Amino acid sequence: MRKVLLFSILLIFVFTMGLSAADYPSDNIKLIVGWAAGGGSDTMARVVAPYLEKHIGVPVVVENRPGSSGEVSFVYLYNAKPDGYTLGLSNIPVLFSPALMREVQYNWREFEPLINVVTDPGVIAVKADDDRFPDLETFLAYAKEHPKLLTIGNTGVGSGDYVSALMLEEEAGVTFNNIAFDGAGECIPALLGGHIDAIGANASELVQFVESNQMRILGSMSEERYPDYPDVPTFLELGYDLLASSSRGISAPPGTPDDVLEILGEAFEKAVNDPEFLEQAKIAGLALNVKLLDDYRVMRDNMWEDYEELYSKRPWGGE
Repeated sequence: MRKVLLFSILLIFVFTMGLSAADYPSDNIKLIVGWAAGGGSDTMARVVAPYLEKHIGVPVVVENRPGSSGEVSFVYLYNAKPDGYTLGLSNIPVLFSPALMREVQYNWREFEPLINVVTDPGVIAVKADDDRFPDLETFLAYAKEHPKLLTIGNTGVGSGDYVSALMLEEEAGVTFNNIAFDGAGECIPALLGGHIDAIGANASELVQFVESNQMRILGSMSEERYPDYPDVPTFLELGYDLLASSSRGISAPPGTPDDVLEILGEAFEKAVNDPEFLEQAKIAGLALNVKLLDDYRVMRDNMWEDYEELYSKRPWGGE
């Protein structure tokens, strides 16, 4: 009788577990953004969320958890329950930077990659009415004559624009005074308020400020001219061997079940191919570069090798 009872309990447990997997999703999904509202990462998340919600069938709520250039959110995601109800942005290179600099409380290799949405080239921008710097050459000449005087804002130590500024210093033989902020939502107002001389940013983040004649882009770190800035030269055109960008993706906590990842992957694929999403992405200036699941994993691993090599030559974080 006892064996029958134990067997019945086991059957109930297995059946219940099967039901829980089959029922996914049945609750709200949180999408964690490790930067303040108003920047490129926050914008991307808020453009994607409604279409993930549309195609997965439950509310998707964007939650900002800024701090330590995204690291606070990575630790939160790493420790989240792996049930598919907490997802988070896994931007590169900022996902890697803390792990390159020191011991961290997360292992980026264990995150379950879902989708890379955007690969956004770096730019250098100044206020539109700053007549000291009509072009990139004037800007760099001034920086060379005045080491560490020009203040350039970025979205945090190890962020894409932080690293691209270091790469520019190396390539152009200059030294900036790099000022770290907690996301573009803080960095951009600092430039507009005249508190810093320039910012390193991602191209898509500044479209509205260029169109409203508040900012001027001096150069783009892309292979070809950025579509929204057809008159802005690339650094390559100007003789600087410099390509830099930030990739914005979304991952799940370590240990998330394969069947849940498959459901999420299918929903993301439908979301980013939705004609309404594509229209909203265009309006928001998102530089789409979609990689799903294993393709995102390969992209992530290859980028780690590139940044590991870069860090060995030009380490950052010790300023």
